[in-house]
Amino acid sequence: MFEKHKEKKAEKEYESELAAWQSQHDELTSVLQAAKSRQGYESSDLVLKPGESIFATVANASLIEERRGPGTYTGGSTGVSIPIGSVGGRSVRYRVGATRGHYVQGTPHPEAVDQGVLVMTNQRAVWVGGKKTIECLFPKLVNATVGNGELALSVSNREKVTRVHYGPQLDAWVHLRLTLALSVFRGDADQFGEQIQDQLNELEAKRPVHA
Repeated sequence: MFEKHKEKKAEKEYESELAAWQSQHDELTSVLQAAKSRQGYESSDLVLKPGESIFATVANASLIEERRGPGTYTGGSTGVSIPIGSVGGRSVRYRVGATRGHYVQGTPHPEAVDQGVLVMTNQRAVWVGGKKTIECLFPKLVNATVGNGELALSVSNREKVTRVHYGPQLDAWVHLRLTLALSVFRGDADQFGEQIQDQLNELEAKRPVHA
């Protein structure tokens, strides 16, 4: 009884490891083919320019921008009361007030301001949302950072960084696909393909073996 349970557990672990291995192998193979052909695919999410093709689409993403919370006013008021006469036997006074204090702005915090799709081509990365469309052209790209479930793109013609949140489980995939798109844009897809081939060779040597 115990041995059968042990065998079933080992079989499930093997199948899980093999599925993860196969998924990684398929993705690297797809990226290698794209690097060799320098061809992506078309999509209804974006109207492509001449010579442009898509190398990655990230759906169900969020556009993140800095927003300030509500501000507060700190301080008090002072003043003097001056008698100006009486009405019906009651004194009427005029109050001259002065306010002392200052307004404190709210603390900035990241907030999802739009939902949509991030598209990466061999020419640009484009946010296509329900409220905004933001284009980050690769010739103007200053910096690209992937991590913590977000892609942050800085371009020279825009002060604000474009931040797209998709979840940490996609970090490795987004980094791989962005590197592919940039390699095709720069013209060094062959060198990138060689790196992917090396990774494939290492992965194939580590294929899970059935016990």
